[in-house]
Amino acid sequence: MKVDSLFQERLRRAQKINFRYLRLLFNDHFILFLMIALGAGILGYRNLLTAHQSVTYWHSIWWQAISILWLLVGLQFGSLVTYFKPADRLYLFANDRDIIKSYLASAMRLSICYASVWQMIFIAVIAPILWRMDVDNWSRLFFLIIFVISYKMLLLMYERDKLFLKSRRLTIAIFEPDAIAEKILFRFLVPGTLLAFIIGLSTDQSNVMVIIWLLLAGIVVRYFAVTEAKSELFAIDWLRATAQAQIQQQRTLHFFALFAEVPHQPKTIKRRRYLDFLLKRLIKGQSSMFRLYLIRLARDTEILPLIVRLLLVGVVLIIALKSAPLWLITTIAAAILYLMTFQMLPLYDDTHQNLWTRLMPVSKTERLKSFASVQIIVAIPVILILVMIAIFIRPLKEMAVILATMLLVEFIMFKFYIPKNSHKIKK
Repeated sequence: MKVDSLFQERLRRAQKINFRYLRLLFNDHFILFLMIALGAGILGYRNLLTAHQSVTYWHSIWWQAISILWLLVGLQFGSLVTYFKPADRLYLFANDRDIIKSYLASAMRLSICYASVWQMIFIAVIAPILWRMDVDNWSRLFFLIIFVISYKMLLLMYERDKLFLKSRRLTIAIFEPDAIAEKILFRFLVPGTLLAFIIGLSTDQSNVMVIIWLLLAGIVVRYFAVTEAKSELFAIDWLRATAQAQIQQQRTLHFFALFAEVPHQPKTIKRRRYLDFLLKRLIKGQSSMFRLYLIRLARDTEILPLIVRLLLVGVVLIIALKSAPLWLITTIAAAILYLMTFQMLPLYDDTHQNLWTRLMPVSKTERLKSFASVQIIVAIPVILILVMIAIFIRPLKEMAVILATMLLVEFIMFKFYIPKNSHKIKK
């Protein structure tokens, strides 16, 4: 078996699948959302940076905390990509040495490249704020980049190390593998403390920390490095390795499923007990299809969280663009309402893919009416929240324009958009 080319073959196959899903992801609706969200975000960011602020404003400890938190979020992006399959534990069982030397080496190089790109993106976004915070020394900024990328590389090497069966492992006695405490320590507390030192220390102290960190990182890299001798002593924990690869693949597919309907993506439900009280009162005296749509929406793990995210994006954009023209605020509010309705359409399709729902003596007109009623139930709090936000940052007459526009959009959705697009949903 050509282990050297096995990873490359699986990489090409995975890229082909990802490109197919990307074509589904970048549909007209998602591109519209990106144009509005990115345009408004850039405009709000520009207004923040160009607004006249005092020196103490940028030197506030809150901006340091925000910068550190942002970089910590960036460290969570990028995981070990191995493309292991469940059947590998049988077909590759006797090739552990070659898998460790060649296959996992290629996987580490690819994972480090992907993770480095993510870290550079997060640093580039926060760099203007760091510059305003007087982190304006090029050597300090360069060290910040080196630290974030090298620390992410150490996390990936530690993640690879946990896939091996060996007598010695670098763990703390109180931690079990994949324990929450372990993740909090190594993914948040340790890097957060070091980032606080990098941003807060003087230039001379920062240079000393550079030397200390490079020495420490070199020792850790040497410990985790897989040499020719170590590859003879280690074996792969196939149960853990295949489980890690499947989780990573499902995480990628789940991301695509947030914005587009991914074929063959398994659907999961989650009972949210805090919504039971509200559901009992909303479905009382309603039709069976209304109850079915509303309960499925309340327990869906993709559509409802996506609606909440869209609402949060709308709230953040309206607050960030409080000084923007009225037409831009109105467009954002209307676009959020439209995208929310579009993301709910797969709920109709998923419900009627089940055979037993087709046997129910309910006409298509009644089904569409029940589905539209559920859409209104969701749209009402969205409209109220966005209008309440607008009340605090816009004049009362402008708030009335925003409310009227959103009500008009909702009327068009209810009367025309949902009935017209229902025939496009697969029966």
